[in-house]
Amino acid sequence: MKKHKVVDFPQMNLSAVAGALRSGLAENFETVEVDLVACPDLRAIGVASAGMCGSTALLEFGGEPYAHNPKYRGTNVSIEAMLDASGVTNAKVFGAAMADAAAIGGNCGEMISNADPQAENLSRVARVGEDRECIAERYTASTCGPIANLFVSEGIAGEVIRVDVKRRTGDQISLTQAMRESLKSISDDDSHLGMGGVFELVSGRVRSHVMPNYECLVDGYYDTDKEQVVRDFLQFYDHMGPGLLFFCALWTGDPSGGDLHLRPSGEHTHFYHPDDGMQQAGHYHGDVTPADVHYRGYFNLAQQIIRFGDIYEELGLNP
Repeated sequence: MKKHKVVDFPQMNLSAVAGALRSGLAENFETVEVDLVACPDLRAIGVASAGMCGSTALLEFGGEPYAHNPKYRGTNVSIEAMLDASGVTNAKVFGAAMADAAAIGGNCGEMISNADPQAENLSRVARVGEDRECIAERYTASTCGPIANLFVSEGIAGEVIRVDVKRRTGDQISLTQAMRESLKSISDDDSHLGMGGVFELVSGRVRSHVMPNYECLVDGYYDTDKEQVVRDFLQFYDHMGPGLLFFCALWTGDPSGGDLHLRPSGEHTHFYHPDDGMQQAGHYHGDVTPADVHYRGYFNLAQQIIRFGDIYEELGLNP
């Protein structure tokens, strides 16, 4: 297990968090319902665990250099080892990651984690086919690849935040980024918060990407001196949905003040269609049908964040 750091998030009142979301999301959606509810049995919508409460944590692994610098390609991490390091009893996990290429025939892929290691693994992976089509498959490996943002909980019942929004009227196409913006009213440099959640796309379609295999990418897309992507390289899709199931980890900022070198986007959301025949999965960017979009989901706060494999610290860089 690679070196890791643990930092607590300041714990906030769920009612205050729900209020901030309700107010902020109303600036981006015509219809907004945000309330506190007893977490329903999430297995009914396709989640591997019944709930998302008890002890909770965000896990972050790796970074762009691991994913794109040829020197580090092939980096992976044991999901079980990260769960053990979290200290969460009987940990259940969901979220977004790159797949371990060695586990999927040497291909690149977007991993959608959704597992109860004691019972059932419903995780998927999305990869790009020979005709640039999206291929969605089951992912049974116990490792993930060079980037991961996961939410871990005991998977038990408890109070959660229910979010139901319809018809986007604002410019922010991403629900999770709109939620982050909403939470800025109750967070600052001294009181960042983290969350995990699952939500459904009841209606509408979304923009997404899947990373193609390395041999399909243009030369020089990544600057190994700056450790930055400098040319477009992703395969985008604008047709996916409805009926999708999303898994996200989000944070308003780094509670350590920058020592963790967290993913700059502040969120990472992957999705798949529960029907294996639909071939719809990948990295979520936002909706492409503002008049029709309808999301419904459940969210809970993370008590801490655990940083694994900080390549930026190793290289003396910031992401």
